[in-house]
Amino acid sequence: MVQQVNLYTDELRPHREKLQAGMAASLLVLALAVIVVAAGVARYQESRLQAETRGLQYQNERLQRSVEQLTKEVEARQPDPDVEAALERVTATLARRQRLLDRVENLIAAETTGFSSPLSALARQVPQGLWLTNIRLDASNGAVGLAGKAQSGRLVPVYLEKLGDESAFAGKTFGSFRLDREEDGRWIEFRVATDADGEAAK
Repeated sequence: MVQQVNLYTDELRPHREKLQAGMAASLLVLALAVIVVAAGVARYQESRLQAETRGLQYQNERLQRSVEQLTKEVEARQPDPDVEAALERVTATLARRQRLLDRVENLIAAETTGFSSPLSALARQVPQGLWLTNIRLDASNGAVGLAGKAQSGRLVPVYLEKLGDESAFAGKTFGSFRLDREEDGRWIEFRVATDADGEAAK
């Protein structure tokens, strides 16, 4: 008598774990929150530098008025060694403050063009099913590097194409492009960079 035993039961069958929509949405919201916080930090730094600039401008105006007053005093009477020394000191201080003011204004310009606008553009164009895990922005040469994960490989070129419509990324070309599938096969990891010899921040 031969007895057959079915070993292919439901318990032994391989199960595929599907990524729940709630988890994907949570990951997307987390990535957007990181980008928004980074943009907020950049804007805070910009506002702080602007406040310092206004303070320096006010001090420069006061120094300029002092220079004008001392100049009038010098012109109104015979040169006084003390007045001339004070005038020289104030003039030198004004020149130093002006140089510092120029540097601060350059920093503000670099912060505005280097970070705030690109971060806002990155946050606006992130499609559902894709999130960024790392961002590299180089204000000195305009290089950009991105790393992240996507549910589908086709979402990455769609995302890059949308970034091309943003003024912050106009004319930029991503010369380094890499896609890898995770071991479990559920996600696509990607790394892209504008500099062909560079890579996105790891």
